Amino acid sequence: MSKKNRIITFGEIMLRLTPPEYNTIEGARSFLANYGGGEANVAVSLSKFGHNAYFLSRLPENQLGDGAIKHLRGYGVNTEYVDRGGTNIGIYFLEPGFGGRPSKVLYNRKYSAITSIYAEKFDFDEIFSKAKWFHFSGINLALGENVRKVLFEMLEATKKYNVYVSFDCNFRSKLWNDTEEAAPIYQQIAPYVDLFFASPYDAEKLFGVTRNTDLPETEQEEQLLQDLLKKYQGDKVFGTKREIFSATDNALSAYCYQANKAYYAAPIRFNIYDRIGGGDAFAAGVIHGLLNNKKEDLFYALNFGLSASVLKHTIWGDALNLEESDILNFMNNKDGKVIR
Repeated sequence: MSKKNRIITFGEIMLRLTPPEYNTIEGARSFLANYGGGEANVAVSLSKFGHNAYFLSRLPENQLGDGAIKHLRGYGVNTEYVDRGGTNIGIYFLEPGFGGRPSKVLYNRKYSAITSIYAEKFDFDEIFSKAKWFHFSGINLALGENVRKVLFEMLEATKKYNVYVSFDCNFRSKLWNDTEEAAPIYQQIAPYVDLFFASPYDAEKLFGVTRNTDLPETEQEEQLLQDLLKKYQGDKVFGTKREIFSATDNALSAYCYQANKAYYAAPIRFNIYDRIGGGDAFAAGVIHGLLNNKKEDLFYALNFGLSASVLKHTIWGDALNLEESDILNFMNNKDGKVIR
């Protein structure tokens, strides 16, 4: 094995509580429990795809923290870099949408263990000297000064050891007052990022890219994302577009831009069993598609990521826990036939 073969993900894994049978949070008398979080979900999927995935975080030294560790290890994710301490695990309640009623999320993550994470607990030279890829998301940026301080130390280490960095913007309005509060912090991390998972909205509102209104409206979205790469010397930007027919009937398409080149994946329409984690599955699929293809075929990575995301919507829970072969079968067999 190559010495630099590790994929490091950093973020918070939380306890998810979901009312059964599309019930509301207020009306629920019981909840289904599982664990999930953006970067943890990516690590799970990458491990299932055959990569050496690590999760870096902090969890409380109690049964809930133990449960989260077991969840990750059960899918082959290495938890060597999960510090233990604090008293609370972050919790979120998911109210699944149905028909015309959209899904809702309620957070209870204040004072969770990750907010008291400290860089002194980790040897970033040891961690990143053995890593080839680092993935994190904008959710971390909203979790407080301690988390941001640790993140910036990690980003410095990625530059020192020439580690490729991917960033999923993941702006969550419930974690910020508005985009104006978040934008300066997003712009501080942008120069460290090689691959952005971002939308035209992110480019304009979070990264300060100016929209060229002289262009036809259909060209402005590409202009925003190409200019995002130019402004921060990024390598690539990937993203998805969602068309919503109802809470359980959506279509997804995807795009990729790199150095004035554009790639598009045609929309796939599907029924939704559980929408949470679709973006994380897309990110994991793209990362795998890039790492597992010696020619770095961006169109292949784009379609693999889109297929992974669509399949995640058919699985209950936060993470896509399928094998690479399942994604490839779907890419070649989108009609849902039984594979024997």
